[in-house]
Amino acid sequence: MKPVSQKSKIYLFILLASLTAPVLVITSNFFPYTGLGLTLLAYTSIAYIIKKDKNIFSKSFFVVTFLLTICLFIRSEGFLTFLNITGIIYFASLSLSERLNSDRDIISVVISPLNLILRSLSIRSEFKPDAKSLRFLHKKNDEKKNTFIVTVFTCTSLAVILPLLASANPIFKKLLSDIINLFGLKNLHFTDNVFLWIFRFIVSAVLIFIIPKIATYSNKKQVSLFNIRGYMNMLIPKTTVSFVLIIFFITQIQLYFVTPQTLSDLGYTYSRYANEVFAQLSTVGAIILAILYFEKEDKKINNIFTHLLSFEGIFLNLMAYKSAIDYISSWGFTYKRLYGIVLASLIMGMFIIFLYGSYKKLNKTLIFKSSLIYTGLILLLINFINFDYIIYNCGKASTGQGIDYAYLARLSPDSLSYQEQFKRLSEINLKYPENIIILNNNSEGAYTLLNKIENLQKKYRNNDFRSFSLLEYLQYKKIEEIDIKYARETLLSKL
Repeated sequence: MKPVSQKSKIYLFILLASLTAPVLVITSNFFPYTGLGLTLLAYTSIAYIIKKDKNIFSKSFFVVTFLLTICLFIRSEGFLTFLNITGIIYFASLSLSERLNSDRDIISVVISPLNLILRSLSIRSEFKPDAKSLRFLHKKNDEKKNTFIVTVFTCTSLAVILPLLASANPIFKKLLSDIINLFGLKNLHFTDNVFLWIFRFIVSAVLIFIIPKIATYSNKKQVSLFNIRGYMNMLIPKTTVSFVLIIFFITQIQLYFVTPQTLSDLGYTYSRYANEVFAQLSTVGAIILAILYFEKEDKKINNIFTHLLSFEGIFLNLMAYKSAIDYISSWGFTYKRLYGIVLASLIMGMFIIFLYGSYKKLNKTLIFKSSLIYTGLILLLINFINFDYIIYNCGKASTGQGIDYAYLARLSPDSLSYQEQFKRLSEINLKYPENIIILNNNSEGAYTLLNKIENLQKKYRNNDFRSFSLLEYLQYKKIEEIDIKYARETLLSKL
């Protein structure tokens, strides 16, 4: 009897992951941090196992993917979660698309995730059950084979029928819920809306179809679906932009010495000026990077303007840093300002990587892949730093009237600040019980804060493990004893 083949084992792992993924990820209440993390962790493991040719870049992309997946279990801030998911999908796709000694151009690297999916659809999967090597499917074991097929068919039928019957009969729904609770599975909500289960079933079918194909394609000779070459002679745009930037630097230096009154006469407030300068300079810096990375020619005149434009881009980025830091020193931290610093750091790092690569005469694609790894490290650093915590504890956002408590109340549970904010509201209410003006001015964001506290209490008092997030749970433990009904009556009655 032949042992179970490696490809059969991988297919069964893919099958198991694809059947459980919709249940873990598609929920009707809260966002599935843990459910999504477990699913992506499973697929990341599959990806690493099936990849044959692993060079330094494919391994680096796998590591970044794995660490970003771990971050899903820890962080709960909305925009960061979106960045993490996007990064996981992109870096996982890159790791599967990365070929040993690849000389693909930059455009091919950029579109590799899309190319991976579209190309995979047209090939035949090599990952499937091997009936000759699986004992329970062997011809001599017809009884076991029949039992296996019947069991799969029965489970599939029940997955569709039970939710339908439960939605049609509340008594049957309660009976089914009681039975499920006996097995400790109440949080999986088998009696959810029938359409939710149908959607889960469809997603499982799609995953079972596409994942084995992607796994097969990742180890084949990969040809881009898009015949685009990513290099061209950039001498003219480099020359033009270089001279324009020289003129800009001269006028910018003049602008640094103008008085606030002169700035006002030009139609700018300090706030508007700082914000616009940062956004505009960062955009120009990104355009300069694109010009540099897509340069094809290696002639002396091209190299001269490459280095000139590189140093101009770095200087432009330093101006963007100055604008952001000046604004932060005056008005504290916000998401926008912190992500601005991150963007400037990302662009600055790419300039440095490019200059180093040019000095070492490295291949442009190699330089670009290094920049992608740097981008992944920046994203991991954002997760580690925790912007929410910094905003509340290291430099509270403020306005002309003082600390912006309305903004602070909008911070995610990652800030671990809800207990302290609630305490401040309670102290103000006790100290100025009759002064409506003070209460209104100092209790901005009270509605938002109490709603966030109430949502956390509802979520973790009837916890569904799929939606668990570590920092969110730690925040809940600090505010779980707050009587939200009493708080609304006492804190919001005068507002």
